[in-house]
Amino acid sequence: MRNKLFITLCLSLGLTGFVSAAADDNEIWLQQSGDNLVLDFTQRGYGNKVGGDDFSGTSIDMILTGATNSLTLLQDGDNNKLFGPFLADSSTVNLTFTGDSNSMDWNVGYVGSADNLNMLGVITGDSNTFDIDVGYDASAEYLNWDLALTGDSNVFTTKIDSDNAVWNWTITGSSNDINTNQSDATDNSITAVLTGSTNDIDIIQKSGTTGCPTGQSCSGIIDVSFVTSNANIDIVQKDSGE
Repeated sequence: MRNKLFITLCLSLGLTGFVSAAADDNEIWLQQSGDNLVLDFTQRGYGNKVGGDDFSGTSIDMILTGATNSLTLLQDGDNNKLFGPFLADSSTVNLTFTGDSNSMDWNVGYVGSADNLNMLGVITGDSNTFDIDVGYDASAEYLNWDLALTGDSNVFTTKIDSDNAVWNWTITGSSNDINTNQSDATDNSITAVLTGSTNDIDIIQKSGTTGCPTGQSCSGIIDVSFVTSNANIDIVQKDSGE
């Protein structure tokens, strides 16, 4: 059975939506513009999808724009996908993924902005691939991003271009590949807790493309706690984009 949901929303007032599906190959194709939206998605099963397969398609990409919006997405199952651009100022995002071999490729604020964004991710499973870009050339003024990841052999890549970014993550599992890059900010902080073996961790943190602006006090903080064996950990911290 193959279910598909097409949603086009143009809103000026609040709206609450809930989508629940329990069959294989559920799809949500979303295009929304407007403010004060409360949007809840729940997908359960195998091969669920929000948005298109990748960014090459224009008709079925998830396009979410607006301010003061709240997005909650829960995908429970294996081989699920989330793709699409997302513009959100003063918004809250809650992501929950449970299962294996899931894929997420998300551009937040790529064309536009993602100011004052709060994100929470809870991921449980193995062999998942996540690629999240927040901001684009410092198009995000503030980000608070918390992640809890439990599982093995996951690949999690995140790039953050924000004036002020708080990036906290807790990872429990083995053979995970974690790549994080904080760029072009006056203030950055990373707090990380890792437990497991044979993990590959790469952290890059840098403030400003040309260094800290004159007259400003800039900071970059990395606070990590690693309980691991046979791991490869590489941390690079800079005060400029060089």
